[in-house]
This record gives sequence, C-alpha cells and structure tokens, in this order.
Amino acid sequence: MLYRLASLMALITLIPIQAYAKTVTVSGSTSVSHILEVMAETYQQNHPSTLVAVQGTGSSAGISAVKQNASELGMSSRFLKEDEIGSDISTTMIAHDGIALVVNKNNPVSSLTRNQIIAIYQGKISNWKAVGGPDLPIAVVSRENASGSRFSFEEFMGLTRTIGDKTVSDINAKVLVVNTNGMVKSLVARNRHALGYLSLGSLDESVKALAFEGVPPTLENLESGDYLISRPFIMLYKTKKLTDEGRDFLNFVISQQGQAFMHQRGYIPVVHQ
Repeated sequence: MLYRLASLMALITLIPIQAYAKTVTVSGSTSVSHILEVMAETYQQNHPSTLVAVQGTGSSAGISAVKQNASELGMSSRFLKEDEIGSDISTTMIAHDGIALVVNKNNPVSSLTRNQIIAIYQGKISNWKAVGGPDLPIAVVSRENASGSRFSFEEFMGLTRTIGDKTVSDINAKVLVVNTNGMVKSLVARNRHALGYLSLGSLDESVKALAFEGVPPTLENLESGDYLISRPFIMLYKTKKLTDEGRDFLNFVISQQGQAFMHQRGYIPVVHQ
C-alpha cells in the first residue's frame, strides 16, 4: 500500500503545472462574465503564457474593484453612474444585450405588458390568473442591488423612486432576490409559480421567454429595435493601470473575431461584421 502511494506521488510530481507569465484580472457583471469566460478561454489558446481570470461579482462590484485597483478590467451591464465616473476611468462598449422576462416552461402565459410587469414587481398583481395564466400565486424573482441587470431592468420599467437626492428601487420588499443569471434560471426552471428576468444571451431551453408588449425577445427583434428592453455591455479600466496584456485582451474582445463570437452567442456586436 505504501509502495503504491509513493508511486502515485512520484507520478503527480512529473505532471507539468501550467505556469503563466502574466495574469489579467477581470471582474464585474455576471451577465458579461457569462460570455467573457468563454472568450478568455479562446484567447488563452493563442496566448498560453497569459491567464485571463474572469470573475462574476456584479456590475457595481466590478466598477468598485477597478477604482480600488483590485481588478485590472471591470465588466458592467449598465452605464456608469455619475459618481462612478472619474477622470482616470476609461470605458469601452463591447456589445449590446437584451433582458428577457422568463417563466417556467409549463406556464401558459406568453406575453406581458409594461403595466402588468410594473404591477407584478410592485406587488399589485400577485396571481397569474390576473394576466391570463393559471390560478397560482406569482413567485417574483429579482437580482441583488449591485446587479447591472436589475439596474437596467428597473430603470427601463420605471420601477424606481426618488428619496431626497437618491434614486432607489420601487419593487415589492417581498420579491425573492438572487445573485446571478444562473440562479434566476435555475429557480424559474424548477418553480411553476416563478417570474424572473435574465440576460438574453443566457437564455436556453430550461425556461420560457415571454414576449414584451407582444414582441418576442430574439436577437433579430433586438437588432431591429422592435424589442425594447436592452442595455449595454461595458468594460472599464484605469488608463494608466492597463497592462499590455490587458489591452491586448480587450482588443481581442472588440476585434472582428471577438465580435463575431458575440453575435453567435446572441449579443449585438459593436463592430460591424
């Protein structure tokens, strides 16, 4: 037994460990990280000495990480607020995304209006029967306060109110709050009562996407402007802190190759193909 253990340890020491000369740290929006994690893997195939470490922490956290020098590149799925913009911060638009309302696949409801969505998220409509669905209570799902998806969704829907000089959320306090697109999707897929929203690029067959004002959330409808719930994908950085490797990865994301990949995954590219 000891001989086998010694042999195994000897074998492990012979396995080469990948060593990276440079590391590019990227943090922020979980919607953006969904696509950038895959793009980082593609980039590293041609740049084996560079590790691009992508972490989905939320748009606000990504912006803060760049400002505090904790991350070289930040990801945001919303425009920066006035108090987040500094003379040393640069931003680059990398794509446009849609936000889709999603329900369980067994839910017969196929479309919601703006007024219905507002009433549901404010708690004024609490049963699917009120919007043409089954006689079931609605389990309303939202994202955490730091989420760019939540900020863009609430701003578009008008689900905010002003207190003093601050704009705050105006949704029902009983709404279930989760941290990522993946958690929204998983919860809705398992719950017949649930309604949530997530990145158009994160949609898959596990959930049912609802039309908004009668228009389905498709890439074609987003590109034509017929589907209205959209938001930007932005990368940000401190100009003087950006390394050659960080700039090279950013250039890859907005290159013809990177933008074609964006389009294939369901996002609107900012560079024409």
